[in-house]
Amino acid sequence: MKYRHNLHKEKKDGIYYIRHFSRLFIGLLFIFSGYVKGVDPFGFALKIEEYLVSFGIDFMTPLAMTLSFFAILAEFVIGIALICNIQMKLTSWALLLFMGFFTVLTFWLAYALDIVNIINSIFNKNYNIFVVTDCGCFGDFIVLSNTETFYKNIIFLFFTLIIVHQRKKYKHINFHYITQWLPILLGVIFVLFMTIYCLRHEPWHDFRPWNKGNFIAAETYSEAPDLDYIFQYKNNKNNTIVEYTVDDLTKISEDSVRNEDFEKNYTFLDRKEKVVKEGVNAKLSDFTLIDMETTQDLKKSIIEQGGYHFILFIHNISKANLNNFNEIKNFAKKCEEEQIPFIAVTGSTPKQIEQFNESQNSSFKFYYSDETPLKTAIRNNPGLILLKDGYVIDKWSFRDIPTFDTFKKRIPTYEAKLKKYKTILPPTLPNKTNLDSINYSANNE
Repeated sequence: MKYRHNLHKEKKDGIYYIRHFSRLFIGLLFIFSGYVKGVDPFGFALKIEEYLVSFGIDFMTPLAMTLSFFAILAEFVIGIALICNIQMKLTSWALLLFMGFFTVLTFWLAYALDIVNIINSIFNKNYNIFVVTDCGCFGDFIVLSNTETFYKNIIFLFFTLIIVHQRKKYKHINFHYITQWLPILLGVIFVLFMTIYCLRHEPWHDFRPWNKGNFIAAETYSEAPDLDYIFQYKNNKNNTIVEYTVDDLTKISEDSVRNEDFEKNYTFLDRKEKVVKEGVNAKLSDFTLIDMETTQDLKKSIIEQGGYHFILFIHNISKANLNNFNEIKNFAKKCEEEQIPFIAVTGSTPKQIEQFNESQNSSFKFYYSDETPLKTAIRNNPGLILLKDGYVIDKWSFRDIPTFDTFKKRIPTYEAKLKKYKTILPPTLPNKTNLDSINYSANNE
């Protein structure tokens, strides 16, 4: 009985339950936060790069991936220690340091622009700053504004202070000293496996718009809002304010008697916009497929086309890993033979593309897009995405490119999945464009 649990010896009053609720709540929160970052360490590293640029220390951006890993590991270790009630004095101070730092950081992100504007107005300066718009606290799973993040951290800091205040009251499990640290060790092993695997391949939980099964055509579609205008006039006879629409004013102008009276007795005051129909803001509005010869953005026609078609994503040709590129070229050649469209998109320059095709003895048709949306689509450089009817069917890291025969064997599975996807997300865009009416330019199984 030497190594029995000591929690039952605590007096179970109100503060007992508050103390342990705080411990479990923050512990689970940290593990969850570490997990959604850990499945996409590349994405979190990109967010850290934004932080470094925002604070003017962009010379540290090469360390972004290292910082990403240690932040994920720290969240997991603190979370596991809280859940398992391990070394609570040390854990509570580590938790306070972590939460204190990020609370101050998110305060700055939430109010930096206001602070700078006040400074500019007082000292007649014109300082400009770049502020990260999303803290990345929960990866791409939950996107919060900077203000929301700050108030979220205030709430979590409250529970953290409870844990610190009660740190001596926690009765740890009376296991052997080495056994106490076993959950921490297992957590570290899990983090190492998860981050390395998801970095080398693709996130095993993908929360981005290009996730398999998503109707990506809708994610790239945008539509301006329909606006009407309200005109305010003052009636000079009784000093009342009246409002007219464009139709109202048109009818008045068409009636000569009413128009004459209107011009004499009414004074224009103001014009206001009235939203008749909300617009559609595309999640991937910055994603393009620009033909470098015609400079036209062919995103809509390419993504929405029927039949299977492949897009090879190469973020930056100079940084691409080409260890498996022969397999990609062979796959593309088979697609050409089977008349399945296969294109490439990159953020590199035409000169770099030309040099690349010459050095690799390839003839890919390249389109242009900014690097950032390419990294959103697929983390690996290069990576391959399979589309059909506007849906993302499958995606691969350059390390996982299948053979063409394997792809053909998977077609029945893909067809079954596509049928399911269309049930969940019908193939219609906000403007009611139906992809079933589009003439397929590729094989139409």
